[in-house]
Amino acid sequence: MSKYKVGEYDMEVVHDRMLQIATEVDRICREQGLKCSLYGGSIIGAVRHNGFIPWDHDIDMCMPRKDYDRFVKYMMKHPNEKIFFSNYNSEKRYPNSWGKVRLNGTVFLERELAPIKELHQGVFIDLHPIDNIIPCFLNIQVRFAMFWSCVGKVKSGIYAGSEKKRKVYRFFSWMPYGIINTFRGFGMKMFKHFPTKYVYKVSHPNNGIYPIPRATFEDLMEHKFEDKSFFIPKNYDEFLTKRYGNYMEFPPESEVYECCSTIIECNL
Repeated sequence: MSKYKVGEYDMEVVHDRMLQIATEVDRICREQGLKCSLYGGSIIGAVRHNGFIPWDHDIDMCMPRKDYDRFVKYMMKHPNEKIFFSNYNSEKRYPNSWGKVRLNGTVFLERELAPIKELHQGVFIDLHPIDNIIPCFLNIQVRFAMFWSCVGKVKSGIYAGSEKKRKVYRFFSWMPYGIINTFRGFGMKMFKHFPTKYVYKVSHPNNGIYPIPRATFEDLMEHKFEDKSFFIPKNYDEFLTKRYGNYMEFPPESEVYECCSTIIECNL
């Protein structure tokens, strides 16, 4: 029993559902020869807790772009009874530049996505593509990709930025989703065919914009996570220290945010 809850559900129940998704994604990737690892706070959970951070309400996973694109194609061609892959290829008005793998038969409705009624709204884990980058062009690449991501959000009706910026993005939002997503994809994948030394999560830039050595998400090892085993970067200490500082130190209880405050409907 956990002291953290999502709606009326104990956090351990939420974690169980998410673990089911991650296990199925991991199974598919192993079978298809795709590299897939935990990402961000989920790596901290693995090395500090051997599982979930107790108050964390999601799992983050990532894949090098070439493997991510293969995973997208696989999921489009092979419908899965357990999970559904949400991205802007499978759902026209899906607004994010990364994907969410959702558990069928559940509801986990985020406030941000609630206006887009036609989306699958099941319990999810985030699956991020890791893109090739050239350090001197990184900021340009991120800005270009995020510009078209914001255009898509305006078109989908969920953009939450300033009215001034909204007017700029609205000027381009008359374009069909397919064209918007083509520009967005070009921004993220502009160096896809270059053997770059560095990569970055261009689809969702946060915790600083900086080059990450390619080996981080290609040279992996297995690590215990709850009663399962998932891949994490072998250089996890270098990656986590750069991103979070002293990641082994627990935050004060006062800094642990209200769990899942963004979830407005939950049915597991």
